[in-house]
Amino acid sequence: MRLMRTSAAALLLVVGSAGCGVLNTDGFAMPGLRRGVDVPSRVGQVAAAPLGSPALAPLGTGGYAFSMTNDDGSPVTFDPCRPIHVVVRPDQQPAGGAELLLWALGQVSGATGLTFIMDGPTTEPPTRDRRAFQPERYGDRWAPVLIAWADASDPMLGFGVLGRAGPDSFGTNKAGSLRYVSGVAVFNGPEIDGQLRTGDEEKARAVLLHELGHLVGLAHVADPYQVMYDTNAYPLSRYRDGDRRGLERLGLGRCFHDY
Repeated sequence: MRLMRTSAAALLLVVGSAGCGVLNTDGFAMPGLRRGVDVPSRVGQVAAAPLGSPALAPLGTGGYAFSMTNDDGSPVTFDPCRPIHVVVRPDQQPAGGAELLLWALGQVSGATGLTFIMDGPTTEPPTRDRRAFQPERYGDRWAPVLIAWADASDPMLGFGVLGRAGPDSFGTNKAGSLRYVSGVAVFNGPEIDGQLRTGDEEKARAVLLHELGHLVGLAHVADPYQVMYDTNAYPLSRYRDGDRRGLERLGLGRCFHDY
């Protein structure tokens, strides 16, 4: 993994191709947006070809599932020709949380080929009905993915929940224009801080990998030996074969040159 500083407040995360414990995690789908309603007026950053290539996933056992699919059965994905901008609300962030998050984003980037750009901190609170276009806060572009650290009192979490995450879509699957444009991930900072302080870093890693899998479009599976297992009975600190096959497909999405 290579981190390149692009400005005082932004990090470009470039990765080569080469929940958990006794608590729960959860994923959700953000409400879709309609073309012509609350969308940017300009295309934004888009390259002629995908910015990266997903890692070649191994053959073997282990399944995967997608949060949303097109009519032809292909997964809805982020646009691989665009970087995914990320802002972080650092409230309740544990010691070592920033480094843990960069590591986890690196794992997702390596498996999918997607590029993440860290835009810096934000004060925006996480909500299930978050708008994917917030020009008053982020300008005339899709709102960056929001990653927030919180505690159990946050409405997005609640007692016994270590994390929740989901992407925000735009377009229609019938027209083949559906894609993810933003999203939200929320992590229980005090609980993850406790894991890190007591030597349970693998559990903390598993939480972030699971939720970031939801963020880019993976759904729960019934296989307990995958990170995306629905109850996370076996904390896994690396993506397994089924996870990786799903993430590889999520990195092979269509490039869009509108919005």
